[in-house]
Amino acid sequence: MTLRWIVVPLLALMSVACAPVGSHQEPSQANLEPITVRVSGFGTYEDVSKDRLNTRKRLMARRASQLDAYRNLAERVYGTVIYGSSTVSDFVLRSDTFRTYVDSYIRGAKMVAVNEHSDGVIETVMELKLEPRFRACVADVAHDQVQDLCPIPMPRDNDSIGDVQSKGVDSLYYLD
Repeated sequence: MTLRWIVVPLLALMSVACAPVGSHQEPSQANLEPITVRVSGFGTYEDVSKDRLNTRKRLMARRASQLDAYRNLAERVYGTVIYGSSTVSDFVLRSDTFRTYVDSYIRGAKMVAVNEHSDGVIETVMELKLEPRFRACVADVAHDQVQDLCPIPMPRDNDSIGDVQSKGVDSLYYLD
């Protein structure tokens, strides 16, 4: 009889001690805030002194900076695959090569600004808002399946609020 009075409270105490304390919850979409990823891309002319006056080459340099910005955005969101090899002979590095590979689908990116610097470098600033549902998907999926299973959703509502605009810059792009 006394053994039962000792064992039953002890078992009850042990079961209560193993219960989680507080209200621990897994992160859900509602708890996550959107993240804005902002990147810059750069382009330039072949010959800055002559090509700056050539409209075609000027547009090509701007396009190069825009494509570089898209590439940087894809690398920031999905990552980069790097292939490399090194050759060592007699403890001396003979050759070292690497290639990077980015294959991504980006949608919903916004061009924030296009600036032409005095040295002929053209900078394109882009941003992408990563919504909570994208972040929740990334948290639940293996890193090699993110690109296939977690597409970046299209922006909702009015995403132009808070945009940074180029002021006082001679630009062929006009921002709303």
